[in-house]
Amino acid sequence: MTSIQHKIVSFVLFNALWLSAVSGRENYIVLSGVLLALQFFYSIAVARVSWTLILRLFAVGLLLEAIVISLGVIDFAGGYFPLWLVMLWLGFSSMAPVALDWIAPKPAIAVLLGAVSGPLSYVAGIKLNAATVNSMPVVIACYAAVWGLMMAYFVFSMSPKKEQGV
Repeated sequence: MTSIQHKIVSFVLFNALWLSAVSGRENYIVLSGVLLALQFFYSIAVARVSWTLILRLFAVGLLLEAIVISLGVIDFAGGYFPLWLVMLWLGFSSMAPVALDWIAPKPAIAVLLGAVSGPLSYVAGIKLNAATVNSMPVVIACYAAVWGLMMAYFVFSMSPKKEQGV
């Protein structure tokens, strides 16, 4: 497969996972689990992404999400930190090194892309009743910061020395 084919497969798998997890939540948890397993194993076995890179991205994503949840900015359907949300973070962390590697050498664009697209994903999830909020502007501002930081960490993690485990 070519690099662009890997990107397309990874992007499609993640978006299928997102739709399953956000729209179906607990009702589609098995389907979401299957999609997550496909995403994770595709990234490692086919696209040759380091599992340690995936786990580092996953840990930072969970930490940032936990901060926003702890601040009371958002309340997710299914509990404080539902399984479907954890699955989304692992899915994103598996997809990003494959589908978004092209943006890693462009830190300003990566941070801007994260700060814009990240909050839009949460707004869509809120519209699908996956979460409730008290203030949409606060949610957008918080997730713009979260996703800007997440993409900055992604860029840092994708540097050649980091990919080699240095």
